[in-house]
Amino acid sequence: MTESIRLFRGPFGHVSLLNVGGNLVTHAHPEIHIVIWLAGCAGSMTVGNRTLVPEPGVAIGINSFEPHNHTFDDGEDPGQFLAFYIDREWLRARRGMAAGALAFTDPAIPLPGWLVDAAMTLPERLVDGEDEMVGYEVERLIDHVMDAADACRPARGSEIARGGRDFRIRKALALMEANVGERICFDQVARSVGLSRPHFFALFKEQMSVTPNVYWNTLRIAEAMRCLQSSDESMISVACNLGFSSQGNFSRFFREHTGVPPTVYRSAANEGRMVPSRRGAELCR
Repeated sequence: MTESIRLFRGPFGHVSLLNVGGNLVTHAHPEIHIVIWLAGCAGSMTVGNRTLVPEPGVAIGINSFEPHNHTFDDGEDPGQFLAFYIDREWLRARRGMAAGALAFTDPAIPLPGWLVDAAMTLPERLVDGEDEMVGYEVERLIDHVMDAADACRPARGSEIARGGRDFRIRKALALMEANVGERICFDQVARSVGLSRPHFFALFKEQMSVTPNVYWNTLRIAEAMRCLQSSDESMISVACNLGFSSQGNFSRFFREHTGVPPTVYRSAANEGRMVPSRRGAELCR
C-alpha cells in the first residue's frame, strides 16, 4: 500500500505527492483529476472503458465523477505520482469552459518534453519553494496540461457536455447527500423517486456515468476527508458517523479508495502547505 503522502492545497483544489503500491478500487471524485507518473512502478489504470499504463510523457486525465481504478502486481515497489484534484468551478472560470463541458475527451494526454521536466521538478518546489511562487507554478502546470488535452480534442464535437439531469435522479442525489452518514438502501432510494431498482440503476448510470454505489462511496470519502482535515474526532467516531460498524472497516474502505490509511491522510493534511494563488485569488473575489 501507499508508503507516504504529502498534500498541498490552494484555490485550484489540492495536489498530492503519493508513493502508491497497492490497488485502488473503482471510485470517482467530484473534482477533475490529473495523474502524472514520476518514478517506480506505474501499475495499470482503467478510466471509464479505457485501460492505460501511466508512462513518461503521458498524463492521465479523469473527468468529474468518472469511474477509475489503479491496480498493481503483487510485490512491486511503490510508484510515485503527482495527483491533482482540481475544483470544477475554478477550472471552468479559469479556462472559460461551458457549464457541463467535459474537461477531457481522451484520458491519455501526451506531454511535451519540457512539460514532463516541469512535472518532475514540481515535487521539490512543493517542498522547498516559496508559497506564492509554488501556487503560481502549480496553476501554470495545470494550464499547460489542459492545453495539451485541448490539443488532442477532435476537430468537431470537442465540447461534449452532459445534459440536464432527470428530476428523479436529482431527487436521488439530494437524498444520498442528505443521508451520507447513514447506511444506504438503494431499493428504498429507488422507491422514493418512483422507480424500480433496475430502472433506477440504469437511469443513474446513464445520467451520472457512475453506478449509485460508486457515487455513494464518493460522497462518503469526501465527507471522511472533510472530517479528517477539519476536526479532531477520533477515528472510531468518524467511522460511526459515516455508518461503518467498526474502525477497521472504515480504515480498509478509506485505504482502498484513496491509497492511504485515514491516519496517514490526517497527518498529511495537518502537515500540508497551503499554496496561495495570484490569479486564483482574483477569480474568487
